[in-house]
Amino acid sequence: MSEQPNAAQLRRAAEAKLRQTPVAAVIPSESLLHELQVHQIELEMQNENLRQSQFELEKSRDRYMDFYDFAPVGYITLSESGLILEINLTGAGMLGTERSNLLYRRLTPYVSTEYHDRWLRHFMTVLGSQEPQACDLEMVRNDGSIFFARMDCLRQSKGEREPEVRIVMTDVTDRIRNEEEIRKLAFYDALTQLPNRRLLNDRLDQAMAGSRRSLRFGALMFVDLDNFKPLNDQYGHDTGDLLLIEVARRITRCLREMDTVARFGGDEFVVLLNELDTEKEASVSQARHIAEKIRSALAEPYLLKSHELLQLEHHCSSSIGVVLFINHETRPDDILKWADMAMYQAKAAGRNRVIFFEKANQSGSVTTRQDAL
Repeated sequence: MSEQPNAAQLRRAAEAKLRQTPVAAVIPSESLLHELQVHQIELEMQNENLRQSQFELEKSRDRYMDFYDFAPVGYITLSESGLILEINLTGAGMLGTERSNLLYRRLTPYVSTEYHDRWLRHFMTVLGSQEPQACDLEMVRNDGSIFFARMDCLRQSKGEREPEVRIVMTDVTDRIRNEEEIRKLAFYDALTQLPNRRLLNDRLDQAMAGSRRSLRFGALMFVDLDNFKPLNDQYGHDTGDLLLIEVARRITRCLREMDTVARFGGDEFVVLLNELDTEKEASVSQARHIAEKIRSALAEPYLLKSHELLQLEHHCSSSIGVVLFINHETRPDDILKWADMAMYQAKAAGRNRVIFFEKANQSGSVTTRQDAL
């Protein structure tokens, strides 16, 4: 837009022109009036141009504010101390709070407590960098509901002004939940929600590495239900599934928080015990205690609803094979194989019992130790 002269500039130009006019010159009044009328029209036209320019500017500003406020993402500006200096309507809506109630308040209360440390570390990284930084956070709306947000952050500093952090906040709840669902499908059993074989193998590797550092024994148990197939054959797989779900719950209740129970397949479960004792006999005692708790819990009667009108009382026992390990003296595959062998020995010995696998000597021959019921 070309710069238009304002009224003061026009007046000065007119006065300068009059000073240049010879004194002897006589300007007819009609000519002077005509000139003034021309100037008046020019001023009116320029005022109209100015009004139009102002209108266009206001229109552009309104359009920008619409784009800013109603963008599909939240825009937030934070001070160096973490106060909210600006936030668009979308961002305020995502946090479930009026915009006026957010200004000059901290963003941290809207970050889930478990993610506070991650957010603070991220914010300090942003302040110390000139590059864009991003992280995913679990956020809490004003009503207590949860959503996940990706925070794309950039530090900006102009002159001697205090640095500001510009944030683009994107709701990624669907992506996070989809990823979690994919992870569950990959690492958890769909029926019981217990870890599957893949995750069990990873946990076993971790347990062996932990045993190497702590020099404490760990234990692995194979748990197999006795006479599970007749239940499936007589009442159907839906009833069998109800039994497996209840078995998973009972085993889980017998374990410590650090331990793992996985569904290995069918009616087989694997229990992984971490951080037992540094002495073998004490570790055997601890593992035996937990194994017996599991055996007793699984032997309690089950009330299963096979269909809407029938509630079935089912009795079921289990055979449990146990093997101890320490450090990396044994391969994970061998640990699983030996626990499986001990479980089959428990079945062969009459079922509903716990048998420990023991390596008799270095030649590879093995023995098992049966615990009296």
